[in-house]
Amino acid sequence: MKTILDLSNLRAKEFLLKKESYSNIDLPQYFNFQNVIEKIEKKLSNKDLKGFRASSPREFENVNHKIITNKDGKYAWRPFQLVHPVIYVNLVNHITTKENWKLIIERFKKFQSNSKIECHSLPVISEKADKKDKQEQILTWWKLVEQKSLQLSLEYKFAIHTDITDCYSSIYTHSIPWALHTKPFAKKKENRNKDIIGTIIDNNLQDMSYGQTNGIPQGSTLMDFIAEIVLGYVDLLLSKKLNEQKIEDYKILRYRDDYRIFTNNSLLADEIAKYLSEILSDLGLKINPEKTSSSNDIIKNSIKSDKRFWIANKRIAGNKQKWLLQLYFLSENYPNSGTIDTELRDFLKILEKSEKVDYDYLTLISLVTQIALRNPRVTPTAIAILSLLLSKIKNRKEIKQLIEKIHSSFSSIPNSSYIMIWFQRLYLTIDAKKEFDELLCKKVIDKNVKIWNSDWLSNGLKNIVEKTSIIEDKVKTVKTKFSKTEIKFVSQPKYDGY
Repeated sequence: MKTILDLSNLRAKEFLLKKESYSNIDLPQYFNFQNVIEKIEKKLSNKDLKGFRASSPREFENVNHKIITNKDGKYAWRPFQLVHPVIYVNLVNHITTKENWKLIIERFKKFQSNSKIECHSLPVISEKADKKDKQEQILTWWKLVEQKSLQLSLEYKFAIHTDITDCYSSIYTHSIPWALHTKPFAKKKENRNKDIIGTIIDNNLQDMSYGQTNGIPQGSTLMDFIAEIVLGYVDLLLSKKLNEQKIEDYKILRYRDDYRIFTNNSLLADEIAKYLSEILSDLGLKINPEKTSSSNDIIKNSIKSDKRFWIANKRIAGNKQKWLLQLYFLSENYPNSGTIDTELRDFLKILEKSEKVDYDYLTLISLVTQIALRNPRVTPTAIAILSLLLSKIKNRKEIKQLIEKIHSSFSSIPNSSYIMIWFQRLYLTIDAKKEFDELLCKKVIDKNVKIWNSDWLSNGLKNIVEKTSIIEDKVKTVKTKFSKTEIKFVSQPKYDGY
């Protein structure tokens, strides 16, 4: 397994400037940010961004573009962000200079110096042509977190499983220079304005966030890596604290903000969790009490509750309708869970290969729609399934009526711009000019729509951002039925570790 830390500074730069790294949000395949990233990189190459700024970006709102996704089909929501591509490229250029990359590598060596605390969430690079980085990342989680947790039952008798509440949106940007340069050094008055990489990252994050120092954007590999800098720093502080307390009999597995603490003593596990909570508190972060569980059954605690429920209750479905009904009932107990996502993707694969005529297609469409309503994370897969079911209907008027009904159902969900981005893909063959409130949807119809606020840039870079297309021509030829390439894309395994 190769992580980003195994790359040279130039290879790391190349990796972070890939379109898949710029945005790891699942969007319809006609969105492509590679061209605009490459043009900006060419323009910025070996140059200081200050020479292209008409004013400070932190004086402007909407520098990044936010995509709101609903988390539970009700009122919980999460913002993903498309970072302003100029700031993104500028940040990558600074992070991957030879000197800065060397400092970051050395700092991670300190973060990882305690073998009893293992982090397995650094961005992974696939070394196989037929596997994408995201697939390799999921395999890493399965092998080194879930499977290793099961194996640790041979050594430990007790485990606590917890995570951080709203991790990305709570990260204090000033903690990044603390992590990279130590807190005493970063807080010295004479060092606060130094051109050091921790401060550069901090300033760029404020530039894209209207000057705010709380929170980093979620939705790119670069921001995942920056989050790992802060969380790696937490690992280091926790390690020092446990050494001071002479605590040795433990093992901690961390995947992003998800912690699994293994001990042979429940009191010791509680003590370690207490120290972790105190360290997080000093950084403006806190443990999520609703997602904290403890158990002396490590096997049971190692498997997520939704997966345990499915393993225990799944029945062989005699037909597609029964399969979907099982998933619908699963979502009543575990809404928006990873198991629902996995099983619906399996359903999509079976449906794609099925030659059976589905006379109950209206029921199947209703079930898929309702599953998507209650589990917004499955939206891409659900839209792909709906496209296959609708493509079997010969009456175009009936297709349009059904799509209108589906749209009406989806519109009832608050904070659902992400859902509408995918729903537009379904609508394109019926009414390509159908208007949606989401800017990315408007961009599909009108290339002059501005996604990012670039008024802080001078004309050279501003023109590149505003005039370089992020919509591929394939959008004009999409059909109701998803293509094999589209189905392969949405059916790839996904893991939401936030």
